[in-house]
Amino acid sequence: MAIQAIIEFVIGVMLLFNFPETLKSGFGITYTSELDVLGIALGLYLLLLASLMISSIVWTIKRNASGAVIGIIAGIFLFLFGFAAFIKLGDTQALYIDSIRGFVTFVLGYMTFKEIKEQDQNV
Repeated sequence: MAIQAIIEFVIGVMLLFNFPETLKSGFGITYTSELDVLGIALGLYLLLLASLMISSIVWTIKRNASGAVIGIIAGIFLFLFGFAAFIKLGDTQALYIDSIRGFVTFVLGYMTFKEIKEQDQNV
């Protein structure tokens, strides 16, 4: 989760502060000024996602089940994103990378949630 948060944070900052170059080098999209609002929205969205992932880590370390729930939700989101990008755009990279990391995040989040709940019941 920490690695994912770092990646989301870095890409979000790049989109906010160097949108034209990020579009060109990262996504192979030609920049036009009409896309500026998209850069702001996507950059802020990725910073929000990164902050949710960081909150998930902190809460999980504190043995708070809310952290695991956020991890589960983030995993579902990433899985659905990768799957939708594949279905809609034929993007196999999204299918392999985002869907797999989403699935792994979901499974680990679920396992962590079960463990926290079991420990809460034993206390």
